[in-house]
Amino acid sequence: MLQKIADTVRALSADAVESAGSGHAGMPLGCAEIGAYLFAKEIKYNPEAPDWFNRDRLVLSAGHGSIWLYSLLHLAGYDLSLEDLKQYRRFQSKTPGHPEYKVTPGVEMTTGPLGQGFAHAVGMALAEEILAKKYNKKNYNLVDHYTYVVAGDGDLMEGISYEAASLAGSLELDKLIVIYDHNQVSIDGPTDITFIDDIKKRFSSANWQVISAIDGSSFSDLESAFKKAKEEKQRPTIIIADTVIAKGIAAKEGDSSAHASPLGKEEIIKMKKKAGLPTEEFEVPTAVYDYFKAHLSDCKSRFAEWQEIKSDYAIKFDRDYQEFKSGIELKVDINFDDLKNDLNEIKAIRNYAGEYYQKLAEKLPYLIGGTADLSASTRINLDQYADIKRGNFAGRNIKFGVREHAMAAAAGGLMLHGGLRPVIATYLTFSDYMRPSIRMAAMMGLPVIYVFTHDSIHVGQDGPTHQPIEQLESLRMIPNLRVIRPSTAAEVKLAWKSVANEKGGPVALVMARQAVKAYNNEINNEEFDKGAFIVSDEINPDIAIMAAGSEVETALKVKEILKKDYKVRIISAPEKEKLYHKPEYLEQLFKNVKLSAAIEAGNPNGWYRVLQGKALAFGVEDFGFSADGDQIAAEFGLTAEKIAKKIKASL
Repeated sequence: MLQKIADTVRALSADAVESAGSGHAGMPLGCAEIGAYLFAKEIKYNPEAPDWFNRDRLVLSAGHGSIWLYSLLHLAGYDLSLEDLKQYRRFQSKTPGHPEYKVTPGVEMTTGPLGQGFAHAVGMALAEEILAKKYNKKNYNLVDHYTYVVAGDGDLMEGISYEAASLAGSLELDKLIVIYDHNQVSIDGPTDITFIDDIKKRFSSANWQVISAIDGSSFSDLESAFKKAKEEKQRPTIIIADTVIAKGIAAKEGDSSAHASPLGKEEIIKMKKKAGLPTEEFEVPTAVYDYFKAHLSDCKSRFAEWQEIKSDYAIKFDRDYQEFKSGIELKVDINFDDLKNDLNEIKAIRNYAGEYYQKLAEKLPYLIGGTADLSASTRINLDQYADIKRGNFAGRNIKFGVREHAMAAAAGGLMLHGGLRPVIATYLTFSDYMRPSIRMAAMMGLPVIYVFTHDSIHVGQDGPTHQPIEQLESLRMIPNLRVIRPSTAAEVKLAWKSVANEKGGPVALVMARQAVKAYNNEINNEEFDKGAFIVSDEINPDIAIMAAGSEVETALKVKEILKKDYKVRIISAPEKEKLYHKPEYLEQLFKNVKLSAAIEAGNPNGWYRVLQGKALAFGVEDFGFSADGDQIAAEFGLTAEKIAKKIKASL
């Protein structure tokens, strides 16, 4: 029956790509036996409860092979019909060209950019270890599952796979199993042109169990490989499965042309006849459906057993269960007024951010943090808790090492798994190393929290490599990513409150390294949630200056210089993108002024979208220098004196 299932996966995949006129049939045909074995014999799932918390996670990192996964989900009984398969790659279908989170039942995450699924899966496996350590009791395993990944040559070419594999090996994530679709073909031809790495040595050196010489079309080989993978208790496992791209299509087997193109109706019919399948399009043998209907009872039985464990656990360990449940729901039941701090101290915004993170974490046990080797510099470290490391997953601080890209992806995986909410940090300029994974989080609506410190040229002597210029506006351009750059401790507090309650997508908190003066500690939630608000005003102002972060202090100094000649309104805009959709509020902020201006120590172009009438935006449009921050600001004309002079000249 396993072979019949595999042949059916081939047929459905080939038919769908042919019907769509585009798509990737090569991988689905080459991995059909792997898929059949996974769904029929290996992974723990319940099609009637696809979000079951204790299910095994299966991530298709080679997302171009999406029709492989869709075909298997359909056969296994998920809410995915034959008609859905016929709509493959069509507008608003449940079967898009690459897997999309929350679009298709059974799809664990959006994949497509190669390496992302692999690295996110590391986060999922890490979440399983942390939660199991925290909540499991003797005879009561609330969290006890494996994370599986199907990855191809392209995934392992991507740099993020090196970072993520190294991290997984260092943490000894033994319940992570990667199946490497080793077909040795990429779009441009045989991989020996571009990829001659010894994968066995690479992963072995990273503390992985390597199972090689596996025939990816042999069920007995697959059975023994998975058995050996589960016997390993100290290392993650990679199974190197030798496969043939487009297996079953005689004219295309092993050929790079099969990677991303239809296979031809005649060739598909030949393949079906050889396999003893009906030659009609999208025809599934009754025996295959019958097998999975019978298998469904096993799936439901496992699910029922877990439900019983959960119910008993909730009675016997009520406090732990309520905490566990609050992490799944991301429940925020705290009074933020209790998070007191001295709002009048003159110190760096990053310090305030770290202090509020500590206070918030005491109230929200599901918060978990980590940095790319910068916990002291970014202040994102829970001092009262231990570090998470191999052999001990009881802490709340993850040391990701200098692996920004893998850190961002693993954070997405932690969030996808559920039960935890990650807070990760590095310098703002290094957000570029994280960008693809940040984009994935925004696309999937994952409320990961990013803390970016050292946010401008005021970093100073570290020089232009560490001074962000374009990063702020670049992050603001990512759809569904909130970017908040507070200017005072009072704004930091409200920013954390807003972030804690945000469940629809990721948030980047951007913090200055240098000390700033306190002002206007009386702002409220309503003002802050607008994205911008007045911090210093005059009746019938001549000029309105908007700024964010540390430059609000500069704007206030500009007002002091201009006050003899002009009435100046100062506006703090910690989240200016919110203003893009509030034309009436913008008009109110800049009503009847002779000049609207903006100040930010980054690329200024985005500010012209919110300024009204005659406008000036002061910022930085070139790389900085290794020098004192104030000296660099003077060089770029970002001192209060130089800005005031230009404003006067413009009027």
